[in-house]
Amino acid sequence: MNFLEPDDMATVAEALAFIDSCDSEAFSSASGSDSGGSPLPPDKRVPSSSNVPRSETVDDSFSSKPKRKRRSKSPAGYSTQLLHRKKAEMQELREQAKELEMKVEQLKRSRAVGVPAIAAHSKQLNRQADVKWMELATLEFRRRQQAEKLNRRLKKILQRQFKVDNALKAVVMKGSVLEDVDFVFGKTPTFQDSLAVVDNSEAIMAQLEKKVSEMYLESNDLFDSGMEMPSISCQMKQRFDRYLGKTIEISTSAPLACSMEIASEALWKELTTIRTYPDKSYRYMQTDKPNSMQKNFDQTFQGGDGGVPVNGLQFMRKFEEANRIVLARAYKMLLPTEGIHMGCNAWTVISRSELDPQGASDVRFFLQLFMEGEEGFSARIEDVAYLRDLAFETWSSKMRNHAQFLQEILIETGAGMSEATMKRLRAGMC
Repeated sequence: MNFLEPDDMATVAEALAFIDSCDSEAFSSASGSDSGGSPLPPDKRVPSSSNVPRSETVDDSFSSKPKRKRRSKSPAGYSTQLLHRKKAEMQELREQAKELEMKVEQLKRSRAVGVPAIAAHSKQLNRQADVKWMELATLEFRRRQQAEKLNRRLKKILQRQFKVDNALKAVVMKGSVLEDVDFVFGKTPTFQDSLAVVDNSEAIMAQLEKKVSEMYLESNDLFDSGMEMPSISCQMKQRFDRYLGKTIEISTSAPLACSMEIASEALWKELTTIRTYPDKSYRYMQTDKPNSMQKNFDQTFQGGDGGVPVNGLQFMRKFEEANRIVLARAYKMLLPTEGIHMGCNAWTVISRSELDPQGASDVRFFLQLFMEGEEGFSARIEDVAYLRDLAFETWSSKMRNHAQFLQEILIETGAGMSEATMKRLRAGMC
């Protein structure tokens, strides 16, 4: 595209030629004025003094002395600077015109080339869109096939389920099946989860606290005063008590190479520290009176026929005398079967040694385990036998091991037991 029409181009060319001619004339006139010649014609020039007589010259000078008219000259470089500036402007206009013509040619060429390129690119995009559409259509077709296949399978499963339901209805509606409905909806078994007795823990703790005080009074007659010096021993035997019925009694004794106070402190620390066991977890361990401790824990007794969960409560108190220290513990183990529980009365008596009252002492453990039922207890004989064979026997074995463990702790304390030995003993208990 050309910005100038042919007539305009001719006009511009004539204007440029006229400007050039004017510039050349101005340049020639400026050159003549700068030379020393006179601008007047020859017939009007003033004759020189060499051609006029001197007398006339002198007389004329005295009569009337003509004033020389100064010629005003314009600056020498003014017309030249104007010419150069106009030429520079003309040259700049010519260059701009050439640049614009070149851009017009480029636009013409790019337009001629760009239209086919755009058309080709548009065709390529259309082909890509067609391919994408085909891919989406194929994917949706496959999904629909899978959904139809799954729908057919679900319909078959539903048909089989209907057949099974009809068969079960036919069996259930028989009279022989409905004969034991009254038995199913009858009286529920007398089973109680051990977690349900948490609300009675305060009342049970009060009973155990009272029992501990009674045990302290009974400790005077527990061991014969004429017994020989104790040796390391551990015994376990069954006995029938007229109040508790069948009981299991565990007794241990050992001399200690430490004072009564040191042994009592070590035993109290061991019994009031919470330990981690695989089958036992504590709900709480707290104290509200000096030298006393309350424990509430859950424990599982494992046997060949399964496990029995129990909820155990214990109250412990230490009674200090001048020559002996009595530590009494009362347990009550609540079983899942309502109306029956296990109990244990445990005494630990630490007394001064007769040979070395200040540096040695003797320790004796005595435990009494039993099962008893509450008023109105009506459990089946089979349930009681199962609990006795599994829970009671397992608990008796654990209590014996615990008594031996405490005895070894006190013996090692008197011998200066190290922390590593203590850890090995506790690992054996777990």
